[in-house]
Amino acid sequence: MSQTTLPLVASHHPTTFLERGVSVPFTTPMLLGARARPSDRGGIELIVANPSGGRGTYILPWTGICRLCRPTVHDIRLYQGIAERQGVTPAMIRAAARAVAVQGLAGHEAAEAASIAQADEIRDRLSTNFLLMVAAIRQTDPTGIIDEMEVTTRHPALQQRAKFSIDSIAPRLGRTSEAVFSDLEQLAGVLTPVGLEQQVPPARVPRLLAAIARFRAAAMLWARDNPDSSGAQASLAATIAGVTITCAENTLADARASTESITDLLKEWIAAPEPVARRLARTEWLVDGWEQICLLWESTTTTAERRVAMMELAWMVPILPKEVSSWLSRQVDTEVTRRVGRIVPANIDWRTGMYFARVSRNEHLRALAM
Repeated sequence: MSQTTLPLVASHHPTTFLERGVSVPFTTPMLLGARARPSDRGGIELIVANPSGGRGTYILPWTGICRLCRPTVHDIRLYQGIAERQGVTPAMIRAAARAVAVQGLAGHEAAEAASIAQADEIRDRLSTNFLLMVAAIRQTDPTGIIDEMEVTTRHPALQQRAKFSIDSIAPRLGRTSEAVFSDLEQLAGVLTPVGLEQQVPPARVPRLLAAIARFRAAAMLWARDNPDSSGAQASLAATIAGVTITCAENTLADARASTESITDLLKEWIAAPEPVARRLARTEWLVDGWEQICLLWESTTTTAERRVAMMELAWMVPILPKEVSSWLSRQVDTEVTRRVGRIVPANIDWRTGMYFARVSRNEHLRALAM
């Protein structure tokens, strides 16, 4: 295949998170770290790293991806699943990826993990919904007193108190009690990835933030102990991880603060649900793509493995778009997130990307990332 059949390599520093695209958990080695976004011409386009190891990215439709490398069956089906769905968001990509994984196309381990993850997400949604009800009781009950043991055990009496609270809120919203219960369930679905502060076990995003913090600490140690190119890559990754954590903690706090007045949140939701959903999902966009990075690093045990992993994840580190400054109402140094050139490890057929040991490893990472 001639390089002239591909578009020119472009520098990629997006303005918005949607322009940055959403990380897609492909298993083809060359597509590790690839992102999907809506195309101006309709459909989906993918952003992949320059396979030559230099700076820049390719922005391609799926037909271009098939000229660049030979995708696995899992990746073909995953792309089809994404293309069939509406919109491109972290939640949508995650749902599409699980739907493909349960079919066994990334191996039995990933299929089992996808089923467990779906059950965990249902558990988290129910927990978030329950805690929203508890918040409604605290904010509307004259005493505002709730026995924490009742919360822990989800005592049936709380269900009755929640009904009284919703009955008192509904007239102020011009809604029936049934409609308000439905509104709260929908809000719980949007808030499920971030959860509420007292939620046990913690929701997905707080768990991922803890993993990013662990990776940052490990990368800083690696940079200190390895004064070579891998150390420089580790230092860059640690710096970007630190900026990401700070931004994500702010948006996470904002999302949870919105539940301090359930009535006001419901008013906003009823008037315009889409802007509310986008605001509450900001933390998900910020941490998108870090799961693969953290798991790739945590899956290594030897110095040699970690050196290679650092070369791979250095170009997977997500760029922070300029939009993040408007989210936080303060300037964020997004220039620090520019990628360094990718170094292609030895013994990889970069034209096909089919390095079978890495396909197997990436399938294992799929199982861990569910």
